[in-house]
Amino acid sequence: MKVNEKRKLFGVTMRKRSWNNVLVYVILIIMFVFWYVAPPMKEVDETVSEPSSEIGLIPDDGTLATIEMPDLMLKRDNGEWQCANECRLTNQQISGVVTHWLSIKMTPVDVQATDKITDVSLSFNDGNTARVELYASPYLILRLPNQQQNFKIENLHVSQLLGR
Repeated sequence: MKVNEKRKLFGVTMRKRSWNNVLVYVILIIMFVFWYVAPPMKEVDETVSEPSSEIGLIPDDGTLATIEMPDLMLKRDNGEWQCANECRLTNQQISGVVTHWLSIKMTPVDVQATDKITDVSLSFNDGNTARVELYASPYLILRLPNQQQNFKIENLHVSQLLGR
């Protein structure tokens, strides 16, 4: 063995290859210690951590009077929901559709909505109206065209909103 192949550190003489192995193991031990002493920070999903970001479509103080879609018009008459035109829905299905519209929970998103399903017009007892659009892609999206804002519907499926 040649002299320039050996290294001496703190009185210990080893070959270069042996010192390289020692350095590798020391670095691995240091990494292991830091991994368990101070684990890396995990990214937090904003939608899970902030349940307050979910909002409802219809305010609590607003009383919904009509829900109008191209093939269905539901109207509240004497506190009971009925079809204003001929429809194939039973009274139970009508109340289900209305309940689903009243219970929509949505989250603002910044995605482009595609595959438009339908336009829906909502009228309230105070004379206000709102027009919304439903889209199917990339997931169920409700769009407020006057505000140019898209919302992901969190708790419902399109068939529940359209009565199909």
